Amino acid sequence: MTAAALRSLILASLAVPLTMPALAEPAQQQEQQHLEELRNTVVNLLQALVDRGVLTREQAEQMVKAAQDKASADAAAAAQQRQRREQEDAGAVRVPYVPQIVKDEIRKEVAEQLAPQVTQQVVSQAKSEGWGVPAALPQWLEHITWSGDVRVRGEADVYANNNAQFAYYNYNVINAAGGIARAGDQAYLNTTQNRYYPLVRLRLNVDADLGGGWQSGARISTGTLVNPDSLNQVQGQYGGRYTTDVDLAYLGWTNAPLLPRNAVTFWAGKYANPFFYSDLTWMPDVTFEGLAADYRLRLAGSPQAPLNWYFTGAAVPEQDVPLTYDFGSSSNNKWLYAGQTGLDWHFSEGSRLRFGVAYYYFDHIAGVLNAFQSDTTNYTAPPYVQKGNTMFDIANSGNPAVDNLFALAADFHELDAILGADWVLSPRLRLSFFGDFVKNLGYKEAAVAARVGTPVAPRVDGYESMLTLGSPTLDHAGAWETFVGYRYIERDAVVDAFTDQDYHLGGTDARGYILGARVNLTPHVYARLRYMPFQAIDGPPLTIDVWQLELLGSF
Repeated sequence: MTAAALRSLILASLAVPLTMPALAEPAQQQEQQHLEELRNTVVNLLQALVDRGVLTREQAEQMVKAAQDKASADAAAAAQQRQRREQEDAGAVRVPYVPQIVKDEIRKEVAEQLAPQVTQQVVSQAKSEGWGVPAALPQWLEHITWSGDVRVRGEADVYANNNAQFAYYNYNVINAAGGIARAGDQAYLNTTQNRYYPLVRLRLNVDADLGGGWQSGARISTGTLVNPDSLNQVQGQYGGRYTTDVDLAYLGWTNAPLLPRNAVTFWAGKYANPFFYSDLTWMPDVTFEGLAADYRLRLAGSPQAPLNWYFTGAAVPEQDVPLTYDFGSSSNNKWLYAGQTGLDWHFSEGSRLRFGVAYYYFDHIAGVLNAFQSDTTNYTAPPYVQKGNTMFDIANSGNPAVDNLFALAADFHELDAILGADWVLSPRLRLSFFGDFVKNLGYKEAAVAARVGTPVAPRVDGYESMLTLGSPTLDHAGAWETFVGYRYIERDAVVDAFTDQDYHLGGTDARGYILGARVNLTPHVYARLRYMPFQAIDGPPLTIDVWQLELLGSF
């Protein structure tokens, strides 16, 4: 606001009361209210300008005094002029007032000149101090955070011409139908027909800070209810609605803000994978249940760039056995007991080095043959598999041409070693690498041979490596990365139900390359292209080239 405009406003607010003539009582009260509003506006404006350093208090007082002096002089002159008019127009009654158009003009001038600066300052102060409209909202809303993402993907699954036909069982369909013959044409996986289709994935997260280090989280997502590996929904449902479910639901606690050098965190419920892992052993969409805890000890470095030793452990119920099968006991429930230890080293410039050794012990994961014409061990058949693991028929009904139920032939006690490194080469370039090796120590040749009925050579190793080059961070428009990797996983190296569904369309007994690139269109939207040519290692010929082009938006 210019000095002249400010002086005009002050004069208007101070002079009008001195020159206001007698009015009828209601009109006078209304006019007095308008004038008081104008006076208070000027006083508050001066106080705001003083508080923000635009004016000193002395300057404001001088301006008020000058305005008052001029207002008094103007009022005296107006009184003399009014007296002369009264003498000239004896008997006439005049009611001077401030026209509404003048008031509107004053308000308009103040708004136009002060609004940009004052509004910005007020909004900033409201955000920092939490007053204004947010204060009118319930307090619990301040502790809840919403986030999520939507991914749209176009996929092409291209099969080689020399792939074996009717060579890979679809165990999920067979077990659901009760036998190979009952499953009919659906008893075998597709190995020859190319497929092109669109998919969509939705994830909606809500996280709440409960105070005292406690937190809770939940996630709703798309995807089938029986597949733990993927949240994708195939499009083309004839306008039908998508299936959604609760993907996460947990309570957690941490003392990290209080004891950052000895941080303890635990989760209970259904929570995200707490381990340092790659998709060699776990599909990123797989979530864990039960209990998990993480302990981190800062060995060296600062809180911003620490060298941490960590240990992570979890007890995960994989399958609850119905009491009708287990005769009132829970001793045969399927569990995963897991532990991992390693080092996590952060560097001040943003680089990072991680190493971990994990042991994943699956309890009661192998199938148990039924007694003759009995179904008491049907529960040992897995609720879901992909392909690759050695399987055997546990039905034992006496009619194997009709009745079949397949289960895992091997036990799985997986030893996993993983190394990950991020090097920030420059403000615009980052180089990343990870290598993962896994070996199934639970595979026993004699036990597998007894279940299958014939010797099966152990194929229990797997490894994967990936090299990525791109922007140091992927949180801005134009950020990019390109990657190349190689993956080799033998048939009984890991439980095939939990491996990445994209490579070789899921499972084990596969080797191949991963190539791709990503670019951010905005800070919250990116496009990615991946190409994954894979082929079977030991099984019948099966080569599948998978192409994926996807667009993801997060919020």
